[in-house]
Amino acid sequence: MKRSFKEALTSGKFLVTAEVASPKGIDADSLGPIVGNLKDTVDAIGVGDNPRGVMSMSPWAACHLISESGGEPIMHLTCRDRNRMALQSDLLAAAFLGIRNVLCVTGDHVRFGDHIDAMPVYDLDSVQLIETVRSLTGGRDMTGHELAGAPEFCVGAVANPESDPVGPQLFKFKKKLASGIDFVLTHPVFNPDNLAPFVSEAKEKGVKVIAGVSLLVAEEIPGYKDGSHPGLFVPDEVLADIEGAGIEKGIEIAARLIGTIKDKGLCDGVHISAPGHEEKIIDIIKSSGI
Repeated sequence: MKRSFKEALTSGKFLVTAEVASPKGIDADSLGPIVGNLKDTVDAIGVGDNPRGVMSMSPWAACHLISESGGEPIMHLTCRDRNRMALQSDLLAAAFLGIRNVLCVTGDHVRFGDHIDAMPVYDLDSVQLIETVRSLTGGRDMTGHELAGAPEFCVGAVANPESDPVGPQLFKFKKKLASGIDFVLTHPVFNPDNLAPFVSEAKEKGVKVIAGVSLLVAEEIPGYKDGSHPGLFVPDEVLADIEGAGIEKGIEIAARLIGTIKDKGLCDGVHISAPGHEEKIIDIIKSSGI
């Protein structure tokens, strides 16, 4: 039986997780082969929740597919699209389906997505969502009413070490740590030394930090520059490296970054994403040598 992600977090090994996208529709045929290639290679597979404000299938459905395929899913859950009742309902539904890992995120604003007239909710923020998950695992909803069976969750949060200034990120990160999380998935990093203050804070709480590594492609350079990819800060020298290059160059850069993070012991693992090119994640892992 495949070990749980919570068990992996306490194993002491260098962790490797990946991220896949829910389909924009009900045809999940393309997701199956990607999950099949990854499930025995990575410790868990994350599924975004309408990332960048682009509507797609609810993440608990894709997470259920991953679980049924023998993988270990991490369900991302955003505060942008649901009020506190809907968030709790989806958490209970996910637990009922056997989904044990949840990543609590505030969510990118709808202006970045494909439904710009949608009304963002933000009834809770990510810190309050973490507290809500902890309440549910304690057997009560966030208003104190007793549940008929409590879920069990391994709870994660996000951080962005590349933010400038980094102070506000660290301030909120400390609040997330105080709320009781088990792991952190960072936004993509390009200067691994920026991880240090976050790792230092997390170690005091026994929380694992997993650094985001993203596949960059030349055709997306305008979007990297104009802010169309919220939370992604790509240095000019990296953009220069991929400009006019094929996807293999992006794989090389991501693999080299993973090697640096692992060899220097800068954090507890890496979280690999390749938006629109998820089939290349396995190539990045192989090229990195981990």
